[in-house]
Amino acid sequence: MASVSFFIRGKVADKESTIWAKFRDRDIDIRVPVPYLNCKPKDWKDGKCKIPSKKMHKDDTETINTRLTQLEANIISSYTEDKPELDLKEWLKSIIEHKSLKVEKASYSDDVVSFIDIYISLKKDSITESTVKKANVVKQLLQRYTDSKSKKTFRNLKFKDLDNNFRIDFEKYCQNEVYKVSNTYKNLKFLKMVCTVAESFDIEVHKHTKNWKFEVEKVTRNDPKSIYLTFDELNKIEQAEMPHDYLDNARDWLLVACYTAQRVSDYLRFTSSMIVEDAESQKYLEFIQQKTGAKMKIPLLKKVQEILDKRDGEFPRKISDVKFNLYIKEVCKIANIDEMIYNGKVMSIERKGKPKITRKVFGEFPKYELVTSHIGRKSFASNFYEKIPTTYLLNFTGHTTERQLLAYINKTEVEKAKSTANIFNSLGY
Repeated sequence: MASVSFFIRGKVADKESTIWAKFRDRDIDIRVPVPYLNCKPKDWKDGKCKIPSKKMHKDDTETINTRLTQLEANIISSYTEDKPELDLKEWLKSIIEHKSLKVEKASYSDDVVSFIDIYISLKKDSITESTVKKANVVKQLLQRYTDSKSKKTFRNLKFKDLDNNFRIDFEKYCQNEVYKVSNTYKNLKFLKMVCTVAESFDIEVHKHTKNWKFEVEKVTRNDPKSIYLTFDELNKIEQAEMPHDYLDNARDWLLVACYTAQRVSDYLRFTSSMIVEDAESQKYLEFIQQKTGAKMKIPLLKKVQEILDKRDGEFPRKISDVKFNLYIKEVCKIANIDEMIYNGKVMSIERKGKPKITRKVFGEFPKYELVTSHIGRKSFASNFYEKIPTTYLLNFTGHTTERQLLAYINKTEVEKAKSTANIFNSLGY
């Protein structure tokens, strides 16, 4: 169950120390400073100020403890409503900074599209590259949306215009542009978070945005789950004869991906210098995940070591992720990974009287056409789930929560039933 507590790090009894918030839920443990609240260690006990009437400033209407109680309620409420999955630290900061940013007295435009640039500028030192990319995607989508509008309200979009009418119209626009409902919800969810930051600068935001809810799981429950490569398929890929060296190189990177569980932004930059060895001669890969900044140390599995041995102790040659995505489809085709599967494939769509657009189209496709650079991470999670404890699996993938991990698991009900039976058989029941 999610919980919030507060602590201070200062050791000097009579010196003001910043109060920190600690948010926990299952495998989540995030700590973020509350820059506008502090307390002396001598006045602090059990997550509260020992002087119940103490205020930060003489003009404050609320005590420190009251503000902490309100902050705790806001964090729990936001977590329950928004169900954040990515950039959890940034989400927590946005809740905490809601009040602190007002102190800066900065004045910013209330134009939604323009403010996203301000958001990126304000957060550039605390958000990941993927969050910046997401912000720009939402900005460009909103720009296209406003450019398509004839109504003045929607054409010059202000934060105060983001009511339920806007949401309905925006969802209709995305539907006409062949966006999946789940993608539309994720973009609106990001916009809601930007609204919180805008409000912290005293920009008027329509009250409807606070009540926006996004039942992403409900709208996606009938969507095909992401595919993965089974151990049998990985063996076929490993044994297949590649007609060209560039395909052999791509095949080895694909196997590295499937036995390290990392993102393409990480595994395509692996080098032998990242390998360390302990006193028991166990080898590990040490690196920092590009997306999360997490420091990783994962065991070097035998399949990866075999690829290193094949290449004189080195990883395969460097390759761009664009070429890698193209080559591994060819690799899997040669290895006869050709089961027909209902799933999504990115394609160009012709539209009468309109420019072509690129969207994911669902239908029956041979599996090799659906293989992408992310399949390694999904394959590792699916193949080793229930074979090793979930805690160890999380350590390998770097996911923060089991909920995030389970999004990668794509086993059929029959496969799950068999796995369950095997577990009970091994226990003698």
